[in-house]
Amino acid sequence: MVLCLVCTIITLGIKIVLKNKLASYEAGAASTVVQAETEEQFIVATVEAETEESDEDLIRKYDIHFGEIDELYRRMAGRGQDVGTKDGYRKISELWDRELKALSDDIASGMNEAEKKEFFDAENTFLVSRNHECMKAVGQNKVSFMEEIDYLDRHIRLTREHCNDLVKDYASYLAS
Repeated sequence: MVLCLVCTIITLGIKIVLKNKLASYEAGAASTVVQAETEEQFIVATVEAETEESDEDLIRKYDIHFGEIDELYRRMAGRGQDVGTKDGYRKISELWDRELKALSDDIASGMNEAEKKEFFDAENTFLVSRNHECMKAVGQNKVSFMEEIDYLDRHIRLTREHCNDLVKDYASYLAS
């Protein structure tokens, strides 16, 4: 009976210690996630707040946005490869997709109907080829953690390059 009482007290003590350690670990993990989301939210808020700018500032606006996303990508890529890294890659790819959509809309707003059709056909071709290129980064095992990161990294790089090319190629539409 005394042995059962001692074991129960030890078990309760271990449970309390482990519960406290788990709570402190979760609090630390939550603060790390909040900091990463805050950086991303700042960029997204900046993107949305500047939609009212004049047409003359569009090229400069996109250069600034691209630089901000690139800086976020550099900081994220410098971290180790874990589940948070995959989420970071996913969020950055979403930011680039938003930039691509906004950029396409701004370019198309200065085009006539025939130019818009040709432009959006080219954009659709890019999206299909981007998907094929990203799938090349994935091997036979399509669920591997590293392969998902490779896919997202390729997605980010291709979208970034395409956005920069669009700004260069269609600068006259953005400046008018």
